[in-house]
Amino acid sequence: MRVYSMVRPKQLSEMPDAIARAEKLGYDGTTLLELTVPPTLSATAGAVVTSKVNLMTGVFVAFPRSPMATAYDAWSIQELSGGRFQLGIGTQIKAHLTRRFGMEHLPPVKRMRDYILALHAIWDCWQDGKRLDYQGEYYKHDLMIPYYNPGPLSVKRPEIHLAAINKLMCRLCGELADGHLPGDPITYKWHEEVMLPNLEIGAERAGRTLKDLDLGGYGFIGCASSDDGIDRMRSGLKERVALYASTPEYEKMLDMHGWDVNLSDFIDMARQQKWKEMGNLVSDDMLDAYAVVAKPQDLPGALKKRFGGHVNRIQIDESWFDGLSDEDISALVAKIKQI
Repeated sequence: MRVYSMVRPKQLSEMPDAIARAEKLGYDGTTLLELTVPPTLSATAGAVVTSKVNLMTGVFVAFPRSPMATAYDAWSIQELSGGRFQLGIGTQIKAHLTRRFGMEHLPPVKRMRDYILALHAIWDCWQDGKRLDYQGEYYKHDLMIPYYNPGPLSVKRPEIHLAAINKLMCRLCGELADGHLPGDPITYKWHEEVMLPNLEIGAERAGRTLKDLDLGGYGFIGCASSDDGIDRMRSGLKERVALYASTPEYEKMLDMHGWDVNLSDFIDMARQQKWKEMGNLVSDDMLDAYAVVAKPQDLPGALKKRFGGHVNRIQIDESWFDGLSDEDISALVAKIKQI
C-alpha cells in the first residue's frame, strides 16, 4: 500500500517545509489540495526541495483553466520534479464554479471528457511531434508554433488522476484516466457498489481492467494515542461528515444506507449555522461507514480490513491525528506501507 500525506498549509511560503517533512517521514506522496493555494504552485514549491516523494494535485479544479494552461503547468512541473508530478483534476460543484470562480456551468462529464482528450492531444504534440488539431465540443486547440512548444520530456508524461464519485464520472475515469481520486467523504458501501463497478465498465470500454488504474483510498482516517484523543477525533469527524452530508451531491449516498437522517435534516441545521450541533446527527455507525479511527497499534490492521486488496494507495490527513510525534507517524507510515 502506498501512503500519501494530505498537505494543507494556508500559505505558499509554508509548502516547501511541509512537503519536505512528508518526504522525511517516509510518505510515498503528497496530496496537494486546492484551498487557499493553487496546488500546481504547491507542487512546484515541493519539487525544488524534495527528490523522492510524489506530488499529486488533489484536486486541481480544471474548468476555470483552459486545457492548454493546465498542460503547460503539468508539463513544467513534471520536468522540474524529474517525473514525480501527478495531475489530479476534478470538476467542482456548480455553486463554486459559478459563484466563486465566476465560470459557466456546463455538463460536467462531457466537458471533462473533452478536457482530458485535449490534454492528451497537446501532450502528443509536444512529446511526439504530432500536429495539434484538437476539435472538441467545448475545447479547440489547433495552433502550436515552435516558440511556444516546450518539446519532449525525458521522463514519462504526467499521469491524470480523475476525481470521480458518481457512476458516470467513474466510468469516464475508468476509460480515460491513469488513476482514481474518490474524494471525501465516501463510504465502503458506495465504493464497492457504485464506484468500483462503474470504474470497471469504463475500463472495459478502453480495453483495460481495474488493474490498469491506480485506485485511491476513500473516507477519513483518524488516529490518537489515548482514549480521550480517540473521542476528540470521532467528534470532530462527525462534524466534518455532517458538513458534507448537507450538500445535495451526497444525497444518494445517504439514501443508499437507509440511515434515520436525510439531506433535509442536515440542510436545516446548516441554514441555522449550527455547524457543531450538526455532528450530533451522525451516529457511531454512520461515522464508521465514512471513517477508520483507531490507536496507532490498531490502525494498520483496521486499514487492511477496509482497504486491503481494494485500493493501491491511501491518503492521511494529520489534522485527524492526536498525540503522535513525527517519529510515531513515521513508524506508522512504514507499517501501513506493508499492507
